[in-house]
Amino acid sequence: MELTAENPILKKKVITYGIILGVVSFILALASMYVTKNGTSLMTSAIYAGAINYVPFLILVVIFCRSLRSANGGYWSFTTALKNIFIMLAITATIGTIGTMLLNWQMPGFQDAVLENTKNMTLEFYESANATDEQIDDIMAKLDQQQEALGSLSIGQNIFGLFIYFLVYFVFALILAAIFKKEAPIFKRVENDDAAHPWQNDANQQV
Repeated sequence: MELTAENPILKKKVITYGIILGVVSFILALASMYVTKNGTSLMTSAIYAGAINYVPFLILVVIFCRSLRSANGGYWSFTTALKNIFIMLAITATIGTIGTMLLNWQMPGFQDAVLENTKNMTLEFYESANATDEQIDDIMAKLDQQQEALGSLSIGQNIFGLFIYFLVYFVFALILAAIFKKEAPIFKRVENDDAAHPWQNDANQQV
């Protein structure tokens, strides 16, 4: 039977897993940025950075969703699953955003170095692909704009970015809730045969 949404064990796990995912996702983001910062090939760096950033995160999300369902008695409706998974992911996004703000504050040159190397790898990639000068100039101008925008992000812009994360994670939570929902059975199976057939018990006692 599905427990109520006020299940204290479930609520505690939702918060705990959200914090763990937030810290892990921030560490994975740092690792992927380090790979990009020291990469020599645009495609190779993108593949490795993407694998580092997303694969462990998705594995943890799956493990945590299954654990949350177990904490709710092994069953939860789509609505219950959506609510708890989204809260977990919202905590994750909040911690990741705060971590990124602190990183930019404490190490302002780190992301610049990442973007500079990205620009160098992008230039080499398009030159090797025989792109025209106009195409290369256009791409490099866009990267320059991104670098300038990243260096001048205000607290309000970071908060706006957090709400964008919330929207993305809500869609992700919808998908996960559809996958991991498990409705409780309407009729509960009776394991005790004597309880299921009390008249047989009475007959045996009379004999």
